[in-house]
Amino acid sequence: MEDAAIPAVDISSEVAEPAAALWLAVTTPRGVNAELMPFIRMTFPEADMRLADAPLDTPLFGSWIFLFGVLPFDRHTFVIHEVGARHFVETSRSLLQKLWRHERSLTETAGGTIIRDVVTVIPRFSFAAPATNFVVRAIFRHRHRRLARLYGAAQEKPAGPHRRAF
Repeated sequence: MEDAAIPAVDISSEVAEPAAALWLAVTTPRGVNAELMPFIRMTFPEADMRLADAPLDTPLFGSWIFLFGVLPFDRHTFVIHEVGARHFVETSRSLLQKLWRHERSLTETAGGTIIRDVVTVIPRFSFAAPATNFVVRAIFRHRHRRLARLYGAAQEKPAGPHRRAF
């Protein structure tokens, strides 16, 4: 990773949905946009594309990022580096970000699934790092709240080593 960057976000939450079903939902264009809306919407070349079918370490597609679903504000080019049974690592570069690295993992629990997102961002302009990190944290807090609404919140548990409240 460039410049030994520190993740802007390391957030986990537990939902009631089993990991296998959740994985099929959150790795689709429809699932990604369900997490992001109403604040952000992304474009995809195919509505039914599957993460498991993506070639590794190859630029996949360019995606417009829309604020409130209508105002374009960035364009990302995505590269998938790892896809496992229930985890992925993707990076992108964009008009605003020199590097965006998103790692997501799903871990089955007795009550559902723990979703963990670790996101590292290096903005093109270093002075923008504090604001960028603030926005990225807000987006992922929103995503995790949406995940709980969409897939059922698991019972609340005390914070553990990978469970952070922001």
